[in-house]
Amino acid sequence: MENTTTSFEVLGDPTRMQILTVLSGNNNMRAKDILEHLNVTQPTLSHHMHLLENEKLVVVKKIGRECFYSIEKDTILSLIVTLQGFLPLKASRNDAYLKSEKLEKDKKDKKDKKKKKKDKKEKSK
Repeated sequence: MENTTTSFEVLGDPTRMQILTVLSGNNNMRAKDILEHLNVTQPTLSHHMHLLENEKLVVVKKIGRECFYSIEKDTILSLIVTLQGFLPLKASRNDAYLKSEKLEKDKKDKKDKKKKKKDKKEKSK
């Protein structure tokens, strides 16, 4: 869970999310090509890429002197599975909440109908 928490912290930065968005459309990009899509300096990009690489959110392949970056799909899928683990609990709480809200609304509607019926009877007298 600790590793997952750190991954989500790394993903919490808008610049890193932009980097992943750029990579999602164009896998195997050089840093120079990624920079064209962002409004950051090369050292800043290097810092962000280092963090993404440490969390295994991106993979780097070195070919000669050039580095090519791509998204590490297995890590992203693992994070998705982690998030999906929260859904059953959340869904059951949400269902219970919605049911209780519906019951309250039904009770209120019944009271309102009874009151209208009573008011109608009194007016007709």
